[in-house]
Amino acid sequence: MLRCLFLLLAFTLPARADTQAALRVLRDECLGCHKPGKAKGGLLLHAHDKMMKGGDNGAAVIPGKPDESPLYQLALADADPHMPPKKQLEAGALNALKAWIAAGAPWDETVFNEPPAPKPVKFTAMPETWHPVLALALSPDEKTLAVARANQITLIDLAAADTPVTGRLEGHLEPVQSLAWTPDGRTLISGGYQNIRLWDVAKRSEVRRLEPSLVGNVTALAASAQHIFAADGVTGGAGFLRQFDLASGNLLATWKAHEDNVTSLRLSAKGDRLLSGGADKMARLWDSSTHQLIAFYEGHTNHVHSVAFNQDASQIATAGADREVKVWDVASREQDVSLGDKKNVYIGVAWTPDGKALAAVTDKGFGSVYTDLKKHDGAQRSETAKERKLESVSAPLTGVLITADAKTVFAGGFDGKVYRWNATDGKKTGVIEP
Repeated sequence: MLRCLFLLLAFTLPARADTQAALRVLRDECLGCHKPGKAKGGLLLHAHDKMMKGGDNGAAVIPGKPDESPLYQLALADADPHMPPKKQLEAGALNALKAWIAAGAPWDETVFNEPPAPKPVKFTAMPETWHPVLALALSPDEKTLAVARANQITLIDLAAADTPVTGRLEGHLEPVQSLAWTPDGRTLISGGYQNIRLWDVAKRSEVRRLEPSLVGNVTALAASAQHIFAADGVTGGAGFLRQFDLASGNLLATWKAHEDNVTSLRLSAKGDRLLSGGADKMARLWDSSTHQLIAFYEGHTNHVHSVAFNQDASQIATAGADREVKVWDVASREQDVSLGDKKNVYIGVAWTPDGKALAAVTDKGFGSVYTDLKKHDGAQRSETAKERKLESVSAPLTGVLITADAKTVFAGGFDGKVYRWNATDGKKTGVIEP
């Protein structure tokens, strides 16, 4: 009996390993162009039934016949057209695909739920003239504004009339993509490429660096008193969420959250819910302890760029590249309110802690503050909320913050400036220069 079991394992384990090796090639090299929302040639490769259905030109895989399967044939060096278009797969990858198809193209779903292996990168100096504001974060006491410009983090004193720079946090070689404060305001967390850094704000010094398994840009961060939640992934690939222990820096969990990059991340006020938005046009709500998916919100027709919670997490707001801001009822998953003029791509959205004011900004330098949100009943968008337009600026905006008293709005610009408005009348009240 034991001998039979050992023989079974001897054949099963290598076969599964060969299948996984081939599917990792499919995932890492092909899925970027052949997934939901981006099915070039009508071909989808994220699921077995979709792959076997083929694309506009017929079957992509003929099980048992790699020499007749376009998926393999078009990856060969002399293929025309050639796939991937701008890259030649290594011999090992080609051999893995050929052997997998010859074996009948078996499937293993687990491969598509695991993050790809990190690839080493070498950074070069960034142009001196390139300094966009890629992230903003307001300290819990709202006295300090953290600004990520290119690869540098600047701390701004908002309590002083002239908003002076009180410190700079330097160490990232790559652009800083995301920022988050811990609830006590003592630590600032920054995300770059394949690394997360924790900074002692009082000492202006780095205290810890988190790097395990991070595969790409850390595009979003959120922090509780005990944990750090981070989003990362490779460009065009799936988006993953990771949970770290704040005290030790240990990686506690990793799970696939979106079929494309995660663009935004928010924790509810209680810390029990985690909200993510992705380039796959979806917003998803997670249990922050168990990492189980609670609900998803589907309605945007393009990237969801930003997400936000109201005070009790009974509603969420999503801002999208489809030129809309949507407000959803969390429990029913119904869209309560539609905002926006359908003319500009919305980049950022932020809600005051009491849920009474919602700020949104666009990639064309426009912004608005919405109050008195009303459930959409078929009337025009303008009747679902009161809108205060913000004085426009000449630069594309990259993100937005609104103070708890709903009096001040901050937004980062691609020109390196931070703009400030009076939220009650929409007038611009200042610019924080690079």
